Amino acid sequence: MWRELIEEHTRQARFAAPATEQALQRAEETLGHLLPDDLLKLLGETDGVIDANGYNLVFSAEQLIQGNLEMRTYPALKRLYMAFDQLLFFSDAPGDGNLFAYALVPEGRPDIFVWDHRTDNRRCVAPSLEHFIADWLSGRIPL
Repeated sequence: MWRELIEEHTRQARFAAPATEQALQRAEETLGHLLPDDLLKLLGETDGVIDANGYNLVFSAEQLIQGNLEMRTYPALKRLYMAFDQLLFFSDAPGDGNLFAYALVPEGRPDIFVWDHRTDNRRCVAPSLEHFIADWLSGRIPL
């Protein structure tokens, strides 16, 4: 389903082999929370997606771990920004340093937020991962 959705909007995306069950379990255990169901399903089809410009439309399971741990624990980030413990970053915005994330609280919320690294603003840009992907690839996500 996810590959087909992406391919409806672009033929230039690069897909990886599916994430293993062990990689997904490791991500959840390391980060200390469950991954959203739609993200789990996407990673079960492809362990990350690179867009036509080389940006991470969706991080791989390993990138989820590394990126989120860095955002949550890096001392300089902790001094500059509000805590990131309630966000799950899964995508980066081309060239500007902004990141896309799920809000982990309340649990099960499917909305996708953009975090602006200049202002530390976090605002909703899509009601679901499916909408985020379609809107991102169609150029309708406001940054």
